[in-house]
Amino acid sequence: MNRLKALGWIGVFTLAVNAKAAVNSINVQTYNPSTSDRFVILEDGFRSEWPNTARFYFGMNYNYVSEPFVALNSTGTAKLGNIIDNIQTIDTFLGIKLSNNFGIFIGAPVHFVTFPVVPIGPEYQTGSVTTFGDLKIMGKIRLTDDANATSIALIPEIHLATGDTYNFVSDASTYIALRATLERQFKDWTMVINLGYASAMNAIYINPPEFPNGVDYRKRLIVGVGGFLPFNQDWGMNFELQSISMIPFNANISPNDAYLGFRYGSPDGLAFTAGAAVGHVGGPQGQDLRAIAGVRYTLFEKENRAPKPLSN
Repeated sequence: MNRLKALGWIGVFTLAVNAKAAVNSINVQTYNPSTSDRFVILEDGFRSEWPNTARFYFGMNYNYVSEPFVALNSTGTAKLGNIIDNIQTIDTFLGIKLSNNFGIFIGAPVHFVTFPVVPIGPEYQTGSVTTFGDLKIMGKIRLTDDANATSIALIPEIHLATGDTYNFVSDASTYIALRATLERQFKDWTMVINLGYASAMNAIYINPPEFPNGVDYRKRLIVGVGGFLPFNQDWGMNFELQSISMIPFNANISPNDAYLGFRYGSPDGLAFTAGAAVGHVGGPQGQDLRAIAGVRYTLFEKENRAPKPLSN
């Protein structure tokens, strides 16, 4: 309970700081990397690594997304041109498991943004820029016991507005989210489901005539489902589908990722992932292609645990 209160006070403080912000901006790099060592986009249920005891986590992801931000016609049904050609991002995170059911993670991205050689209007940039993104702080609280084949966790998350608003890689205000995740381990594969809500009060971009109604990222419904299929002890494949629906719903502004990739994991806690996602299924504003590669390392404690408890 004290941990939940601490996260709540962090949220109140960051809201108070960012309430004074006058800048409006959207972060069009919508990929929020998972801290899981099996999944890439979706968060897992923090299932116990029995009989191992995980203590520290490290992760790094590289992702390339093409056409993450385009200009539309006045009806929002056709693309006029690219505002950003592509973004390459390197995300890193560190995590610590403070108890068997609770962990906290912190992450930070660096973006490499490429604009068109010929912009669609004088107000848009050309060339390339390297810049920082919004800082991420996330907790993961598992509600189920070690022996349960179904793991359920709550994931509170805060992104601080440390990124570059001029280059569309910051929400210009505190991003606050709460997700619930369900991870179910079957005999031959693992299923995961995510459901959440996120809010960032200044995440809106209005620039007529390209966006007469604005691009509104302030309120979002996050839904995802995926599966991990191991081939053997080391290799496996995962499929993940995530949809971010803006509130109020706009079919032309609905970033999606349908991901298919492969994972290699070693017994000592090192894992590598690589795959690709298509996203141009949510209207002309959705990105075309995303490629993701990552590495995870989980440091386990060198101690023996008691026999695995029986689920009630």
